[in-house]
Amino acid sequence: MLIRPLVLSLAALVMTASSVVAAPALWKVSDEDSSIWLFGSVHLLPPDLDWRSARLDKVLSKADRVYFETDVSVEAQMRIMPMTFDLAYNRDGKLLSDTIGPKLTARVRQAAEDYLIPMPLLLTMRPWMAATTLSIGPLTDSGYDPLLGVEAVLGAAVPKERTGYLETPEQQIGFLASGSDEEQIAMLEATLDTLHVMQSDIDSMVDAWMAGTPELLGEVFMSQMGDYDDGMVTRLIDDRNRDWVEQIDAMLERNEKALLVVGAAHLVDEISVVTLLEERGFTSQRVQ
Repeated sequence: MLIRPLVLSLAALVMTASSVVAAPALWKVSDEDSSIWLFGSVHLLPPDLDWRSARLDKVLSKADRVYFETDVSVEAQMRIMPMTFDLAYNRDGKLLSDTIGPKLTARVRQAAEDYLIPMPLLLTMRPWMAATTLSIGPLTDSGYDPLLGVEAVLGAAVPKERTGYLETPEQQIGFLASGSDEEQIAMLEATLDTLHVMQSDIDSMVDAWMAGTPELLGEVFMSQMGDYDDGMVTRLIDDRNRDWVEQIDAMLERNEKALLVVGAAHLVDEISVVTLLEERGFTSQRVQ
């Protein structure tokens, strides 16, 4: 799925201040006569993590439509494969090393050795694709699997006719690929800077997710993106949040009872989906 899957790990359930068992955060957002639900997801998970709750399953079963960020089916990935090759790989004989210079190339080479990623393959990539590929290394080494992620699990439980998407796969590729060389190189540098702590950061994020404290998850997530170019962060987080809010506004206008499953980091902070909806006059309530 989109960007670096920056979340996951085993965690114990804890007690919230209201003395109920904690679980990943779920919000209800309402206008005068209708409501939608927002569930913060992580895109990859390890085996044997019990994160589904009776409340979430009830909302899932009663929603008119369940929206995910994008379609991650095999059919969708096959459709965008030509576009991915066009935007992720150099087609003119230029190598990654020609774009990023010898010092950064040496760091990429070391990371490739550490995570058994073929360097010749990385050299064919644009910087954003090299960053994405390298970031997967610590996850696969630790047993994280996209087939166990929230979207894969819930998507399999929802009939196709009740499934919707907030973005197309083409849009998601474009968010990364449209960055300038400077933005992409900054993303690659930030990825290399955090590879050594990515495992512990992922553990911290999933601990926070399972404990129902998404604000802590958001802090770790943003620290991972701390050295990204501001333009890249705006495009990957803020602009997408604002676009989703427009779509949610329309859902509430037509009284659609929808459940939205989006990355948990999109639901916290000053420009989160929840905050932007509140600024429009909608009411929000943490129901889990």
